[in-house]
Amino acid sequence: MELAHYSLYIEARHCKDGILDGGYTLLRLGPYTQTRHAQCDYDRLTAALDGHETTLVPGHRVCVRFGPFDVSDHQLFTDPYEADAVALLDAAVAR
Repeated sequence: MELAHYSLYIEARHCKDGILDGGYTLLRLGPYTQTRHAQCDYDRLTAALDGHETTLVPGHRVCVRFGPFDVSDHQLFTDPYEADAVALLDAAVAR
């Protein structure tokens, strides 16, 4: 069986009158070779965002979602095993 790869996408979705419309990706983490590692970082990022989703990026709602790791876009991803996911989120928001 071929090894599966997972990723996390941290996105800033444009929020107008409570409706999410468009936006951009703040950070891509991957590849994760095990779902439990992705789930752990997902839980940590979600906890860090709790109560701050709409205040980190003005006019946007920041959220985390799972997705497949796209090998052809590997240069757009940050290796989650070499740094703390919450620290990477802080750095991405500070840019």
